[in-house]
This record gives sequence, C-alpha cells and structure tokens, in this order.
Amino acid sequence: MNEERQTSLRRQLIVRMLSMMLPLFILLWFIAHFSSQYFINAAFDRSLVRRTYALADRVEVLHGQVQVDLPVAARELLLFDQEDLLFHRITDPHNRVIEGENRMPPLPGNKGIKPGQLIIYDGIKEDEHVRVAAFALSLHGTSAHGVALIQVGETLSRRSALADRATLAIVIPMLLMTLTAAFAIAYGVGRGLEPVGRLRERLSGRQALDLSPVPLEGTPAELRPFMDEINSLLLRLSEAIEAQSRFVADAAHQLRTPIAGIRTQAEAALVGAGHEDAQHALTRIAQSAQTMGDLVQKLLILARVDAAENTLRLERLDGVEVVRAVAREWVPAALAKGVDISFETQDRNVWVMGDAQLLREMLANLIDNSLRYGGTRITLSVYRSEQGVTWRVADNGPGIPEALRAAVFAPFHRLSDGVDGAGLGLTIVQRIAQLHGATVSLSADEGEAGLAASVTFPLVEA
Repeated sequence: MNEERQTSLRRQLIVRMLSMMLPLFILLWFIAHFSSQYFINAAFDRSLVRRTYALADRVEVLHGQVQVDLPVAARELLLFDQEDLLFHRITDPHNRVIEGENRMPPLPGNKGIKPGQLIIYDGIKEDEHVRVAAFALSLHGTSAHGVALIQVGETLSRRSALADRATLAIVIPMLLMTLTAAFAIAYGVGRGLEPVGRLRERLSGRQALDLSPVPLEGTPAELRPFMDEINSLLLRLSEAIEAQSRFVADAAHQLRTPIAGIRTQAEAALVGAGHEDAQHALTRIAQSAQTMGDLVQKLLILARVDAAENTLRLERLDGVEVVRAVAREWVPAALAKGVDISFETQDRNVWVMGDAQLLREMLANLIDNSLRYGGTRITLSVYRSEQGVTWRVADNGPGIPEALRAAVFAPFHRLSDGVDGAGLGLTIVQRIAQLHGATVSLSADEGEAGLAASVTFPLVEA
C-alpha cells in the first residue's frame, strides 16, 4: 500500500519563491543580451559612419569625372580588421562603380536616398549578414551633376562576439547572485519555520490526557489564529470529557441502587420464612429490575443521540403527521392510567427538517414525563409562528416551579423520589432538539397550572 506523500510547507515555500525567481532571471538575461547588442551596435555603427565620411572626403571631381584619391595606406587601413570582413563601394551619378566591390546589398526597398543623407541598414552579402552605411554625396557646384553613393559595410562576427561576452559578463554574476539568493531563501525559510518545529515538539511532549491550553509565548502572529482554534478545541474536548466522566459516575451510581436492591431482595427471598415474605421480595426484585431496565434503555438512547451528532441525516418531514402518529401510539398507555390524551392543530403541511426516529423518541419522552408527573389530561399541539414551528406537549399536573425548570434538563435530576424514572427524559429531549437546531422551553400551562414543554424548530419553506 502506497503511503500518501506528505506535503512539506518548507518545500512549497522554497519552490514557489524560486519559481518566481526563474522567470525574473530569464527576463533579465534577455534584457542584458539585447541591451548589450544595442549599445555595441551603436558603437560599431558610429565607427562605420566615420569610415564612410572619411571615404567621402577622398572623393573629387576632375573634368566632370568622379575620382577617388585613396592612398595605399589608407586603403589598407580601411579594409583591415582581424575578425570582420570590411568592404566598400563608390558609384558615380551614372551608377558606375569607380571604387570597391561590384556587388553590394541593395538599399532598403531598392530606393534611392536624398543628397546629403546617410542611412545604415542590414543586408546579406555572400550568405552572411552584414551592416552597411550609405551616404549620398552631393556633387552640386562641381563639373559633375547628381550624387555619388558611398557605401561601407562589415560583417557582424565581432559585434556578435562582443555582445555574447558582454551578456556573459552580466549574466554570470547575476546567476551567482540568484544561486546565493536561493541558498539564502532556503536558509531563511528554514529559520522562519523553526517556531513551527518548536510548537510540534511542545505538542508531542504533552501527555495523552493533558488538555490544557497550549502556551502561546513565542508563537508567530501568523500561527496565533491556528493555535487559538486548537486551544478552543482542547477546551471543548476537555469539557466534553469532564461531562462524560460526570455522566458515567452518575450512571454508575444510578445503576448501583437497583442492583443492590435486587441482590438484597433475592437474599431475603432465599432465607424468607414464609410464602408471603418471598412473594414480597420477588415483587420488589421485579420492580428493581424494571427500574434498571428503564435506566439502561434511557442510557442507550442517550448514547445513540450523542453518536448521531456526526451521522445525522436530516430530511423534510410533515410535523403535523409526526406528532399525530406519536399521539396515536400513546393512546393505550394513557387510557390504562386514566389519562385523556388529545391532539390539536389549525395548520397543515407544517414542515420541519429532522430525523424521524429521533423526533419520535423526543416526543415519546415528553409524553412519558407527562404520564409520570402529570394529571389527567395531556394535549399535543402543532402550530406555526414567526419564530418557527412549535411542537407543544401540555398537561394539567402539578407542574415545575420556575426556579427549578433549568435544572431538570441535567442528567439524573428528579423533582420527586417517589416517582419511578431514570431522570434522563428531558436530557434526551434537549439533546435531540439541539441536534435539529431547535430550542426547548418549559412553562406553566394556561391558568398557571400544569406544565407545557415546547420545542421550536426553524421555519422550512413549503
């Protein structure tokens, strides 16, 4: 099985920073290359222009004929270069070559130039790129008429070599600076991530059950929100574990009482002298077993509700039909105790989002509480308001004093020891309501008598 490749923050930072430097280095290389070529071309072009003017100075007109007075030494100096091929040509107004090459790269667009004008252009001579300066020497005021065209050209070998050397002279130090910057970035990123490493060591050195907040001294500002969330999570986890521990302790205490009662009554039945004593002991055993069974059932329901927090799937339900169906199921139990149970609503298609089984369990616990602690009438109702959809279970029993209503939602809390029950009914109701984004409230029924438990859900569009 291939392990998933771990993502390194250090590697990501280094790669991203270097990936931004690489295009910058290439851009600078192009700038250095073309800049060097531009300035070298400008220098060589000036030299080419000086040679052209120097050659033009040697042109003279004698008896209407254009001639060139060019000493041998000057001719050799004009043509000498160790790297490039130099060439020239002078033509008279009739386009006859009077000095130099017979074939020259044509002027741009094969057009002429104005008298006194000098242009520099690129061309090809013998399959090699060349640079040519052309000057139109005006023969006005002489016995000749028109212009003499002086052209001086050279190949580009020396220019290209100098441009390459100039580019390397710039690029090599720039490359060394880039490599130095890369090492500096790698070192800086490593030093910058040292607080993360110290934080990892601080967390790995903690005990498994150490849920105290992680100290934030020396933590960079960028990690503070992350650490605040971790500390908040640790606080919530600590509270959950503490609540779970209290719940387990309370559950153990609640189970210990019926188990001890069963054992005591069983021993009394075994040593009982008469049939009536044994019968009484067995009755008490049955009652204790039923109490313990109810408690275990409530504990299992509460555990299922807690587990449903991560697996809950809400669906659109008709709230009227859910409450009406649960009311029908409890009619036999209510009649057996002489309690009148009824359902009423003035709305239809009152939708809620929820888990049908959990909502039925919530209603069952509210009805069971009313049967245990209520009077002779239980009324289930559904209505819609601006606050949301409300399910209401009301009875005409003794009710709960207002000062004690918040406490009855705590696990194993009973208002009276004379009534059977696990003390988990309203705890289950509240947790199921919280899972559905609903709120639970207790109030006195109409006329300040009895108790009304209301569960209000968010509104759902029809």
